[in-house]
Amino acid sequence: MAVSELKIELSWSASRAREFERCRKEYWFARYASWGWWKESPPAARWQAATLARLTSLPAYAGDCVHRAVARWFDRRRAGTTMTAAELNEEAVALFREGWRQSQGWGPQSRPKRDTTHLQEHHFGLPLPKERTDAIRELLQRCTRNFAEAPALAPARAAHPDHWRALEELDSYKFLGTKIYAVPDFAYLDGETLHIWDWKTGTPRPEDDFQLLSYGLYACERWSQEPESIVLHAAYLSTGEVKTTPVTIEALSQAQDRVSESLRAMMDAHYDPEADPLVPAHWTAAPEAAKCGGCRFRGICEASAAK
Repeated sequence: MAVSELKIELSWSASRAREFERCRKEYWFARYASWGWWKESPPAARWQAATLARLTSLPAYAGDCVHRAVARWFDRRRAGTTMTAAELNEEAVALFREGWRQSQGWGPQSRPKRDTTHLQEHHFGLPLPKERTDAIRELLQRCTRNFAEAPALAPARAAHPDHWRALEELDSYKFLGTKIYAVPDFAYLDGETLHIWDWKTGTPRPEDDFQLLSYGLYACERWSQEPESIVLHAAYLSTGEVKTTPVTIEALSQAQDRVSESLRAMMDAHYDPEADPLVPAHWTAAPEAAKCGGCRFRGICEASAAK
């Protein structure tokens, strides 16, 4: 499809749903205000929104580096070799440094590409004291060491490649006529039981359970897995602890109801910004001022400017 024929389509994922629920204004800037930025010449409002939409924070980027390093660990495992905790940490640090260099090299005319790292801290000129960068370095080391050595993660490390079902692969299925995206960090079969793992570099949050249940829904749809043969694992790499939850039909049914409710709310607000009128009432800002301070769109959102 030619760029000129691109159409904005609604899709759902657990992360998009969180953004939509957190602040509809933020969601609008990310999904609608930036649409068509590639056609702006010279760069203007859409280009700016697209640039801000691709910002990431230092902790989030550190987590991404850990995820990619762990994926590399599995690539090596598939090839018949292993990585030590030190080698895994080196991989994560190398990824982090490359992204840091990319972010420092960003300029106002740089294209807002998805595969280029652009840190909020650099974009907004935020202070980066040594204590903060040291904390990120320690986080990388702690997470990679725990992945490689923590006893609670031994089942994931030991799973034979012949039994793997997913490894950081974006996939989707259709629900209510809409694409539902899922990216299970790791999944494997042990007999008839499917184990789905999600690596977490932060602290436990209530929404972690729902995200994993959304992967359970994906497994049922894409792999025809029976709900009660699924086990979910939230692996908190910072501490080496794992929360394991067997799936029940009731829990999965409740998760599907929540997906349906979230998706219908997004459907009600969805529109084509190049053809349809904007309905401001659909895109109100979150009322809590505390949510605006770290928002990537605080430079252009009138709601944050007023607080």
